[in-house]
Amino acid sequence: MPIREELQITKTMSPGQELLLSILLTREVVARLSDERLFRPAGITDQQFNVLRIVKGGPPEGSLIREIRRRILTCRADVPRLVDRMVRAGLVTRREDPADRRGCLVSLTAAGEELLAALAPVHDALCREVAALLPEEARIALSGHLEALRAGIQRTFREG
Repeated sequence: MPIREELQITKTMSPGQELLLSILLTREVVARLSDERLFRPAGITDQQFNVLRIVKGGPPEGSLIREIRRRILTCRADVPRLVDRMVRAGLVTRREDPADRRGCLVSLTAAGEELLAALAPVHDALCREVAALLPEEARIALSGHLEALRAGIQRTFREG
């Protein structure tokens, strides 16, 4: 359904307005779907899932908080507080970095590993279902266009 129809917009929009609204609405639809099918049933948030995956793919000795902050998808995430909540939930441990006392290393606990293992098939199935909504060529093109848009936004607005 066209964005104007879906949001019941009657006024004329610029191409930029229509593009931004389309991206934001799509992000919300994907976030709701992920929350309903993956995060809420597991009792975690999208940010916690993101941290678990970052730490899982990080160095064996643990991931530094600053590295998690750099890689997390949500730019407004308060990573130290998020990690503290995850420590209380028993999903990760947090300890001082022996190489730099100002830093903290975050590692998965057995419970965090088990949760990720349990979520992997659900996450994989959800990704396959979403990917199947577009033909391969369209998926590749869309990913390329989104990468180009992200890079352009970063160049234009972060360096200004």
